[in-house]
Amino acid sequence: MPDFRQQQGAICEHILTEYLLREGYFVMRPLSAQGPIDVIAYNENGDMYFLDAKQNATRIQSGRKTPQRIHRILTTTQKLLNVRIAYIDIETRDVHIVPPFGE
Repeated sequence: MPDFRQQQGAICEHILTEYLLREGYFVMRPLSAQGPIDVIAYNENGDMYFLDAKQNATRIQSGRKTPQRIHRILTTTQKLLNVRIAYIDIETRDVHIVPPFGE
């Protein structure tokens, strides 16, 4: 029986890939299912980005009324590789990259 979390992760990676292609990036995906990078994006200017796709999740902090994004922590390897986290909302297909490209 397939793991629901793995299915959601695959959906997030596909949404991220489509988003990057629409933004004009060339996209590569590692052959390995496990690793510090889910998607590699680069453009004609030679800018290259390593991305880890995560499903967007929010929670309401005590004393607040609006939900806040749950920020994920990069692993030591991801920090060394300058990996960015791409938060993907599966329902709306919104993509939020932290930090944004160009920074």
